[in-house]
Parts: sequence; C-alpha cells; structure tokens
Amino acid sequence: MNKLNIETIKQEKVTIDVQDTANGVKVIITGDIDMQDPGVLLDPLFEKIHSGAIAQGMKVIDLDVTGLTFLNSSGIKAIAKWIMKLATVDAGKKYTINILQNKGISWQATSLQTLTFLVPGSVNVL
Repeated sequence: MNKLNIETIKQEKVTIDVQDTANGVKVIITGDIDMQDPGVLLDPLFEKIHSGAIAQGMKVIDLDVTGLTFLNSSGIKAIAKWIMKLATVDAGKKYTINILQNKGISWQATSLQTLTFLVPGSVNVL
C-alpha cells in the first residue's frame, strides 16, 4: 500500500496504480479512458491525492500517462480540475505535478503542454 492508502483501480480498459516516491507519489495510468464521464472515476481519485499530498506535505506528484493510449476531452478536463485546485493552496503547502508523457501518442503530444498554463509553475510536462 502507498502513503495515501489508495488501492489499485482496475476497470475494463484502464488500470491506475499509485506508488510511493521519495518526495510524494507516482500515479500510473495505463490503458484507455474513453468512458462518457471519466470524472466519475478520476475526480474522487484526484481529490484523494490532492488532499493527501497537502496533509502529508508532499512536494511532488508524478502523473505517468506514458501507457495511456487514449484519454477523451472529459478526462483531460478531470486532470485540469485537479491542477486548478493548486491555485488555492498556500505556497508553503503547494506541490508540483510532473506529467510524464509519451510524445508518440498523439493526444498527449497535442494536449498535455496546455495544462502547464493553468497554474503557472505548478505543472511540468516531461
């Protein structure tokens, strides 16, 4: 089990695993997220990660989507909602989200960099 006590999520086309890192956690999403409303799956997960990261003083959350072959616009919106939560966090409790991308997957190459503009200085796409 990881620092945030988040169990692995396995659904028909997607697996989400949370692993501990030295400065926080790594969220690894693999497969396809093409459901009509991925917020049902992602919003509670991102809220638990966000509140846990602040409570535990984590500095870095890695979001590894290198194995996520498809994410629809509603899924990107769920990530954006998570990022926007950082705008209201006090500077001393703020963490950085590093999005690990696969430039060979078209949706990642065209969509992820835009997320860095939502809360400047809080998101990196690597």
